[in-house]
Amino acid sequence: MAASDALSGTRERIDNKTTLENTTIDRILECAVALNWNALAHTNGAIALQVEYRIGSGQFLDYLKLWSSTTRGVWHLVCEYWMQSSSTHESGTTFTAGGSNAGDFTWMLDAIMQHQAAFIHGSSDFMDGLVQINRPTDSDLASARTDMNEALGRVGSHLR
Repeated sequence: MAASDALSGTRERIDNKTTLENTTIDRILECAVALNWNALAHTNGAIALQVEYRIGSGQFLDYLKLWSSTTRGVWHLVCEYWMQSSSTHESGTTFTAGGSNAGDFTWMLDAIMQHQAAFIHGSSDFMDGLVQINRPTDSDLASARTDMNEALGRVGSHLR
């Protein structure tokens, strides 16, 4: 019986490690938005948020944009994150007017973008990605907090 219990515990640790190593970039972006919903959606009473991104030649995200919607089908830019600066934009996170108070979203997004190799990316057949997020429930928030803590722990950071 004791040996069986020990094997069961080992299997759980292996399964947990496997789960952590298989976190997708879509899931971790969803977690960052969900955990900061109030700060990101408060200015316009958003009913949904979405992250749009582009994957570059190195199979990593070149940029992403966060959009909010107060009316179905109508989206407003909240912020964008660029990995490289250019003559048209700075690197890092830039918020549109009225969106500078984003809670912990800015540093979470920076940790995710700077450690993209820690997450699984979608199919290499598609260069664009889209993650839609509705107002999170308490259960969604608990799951997002767990996933974010585990992911940030892997990249040497932690939730504040």
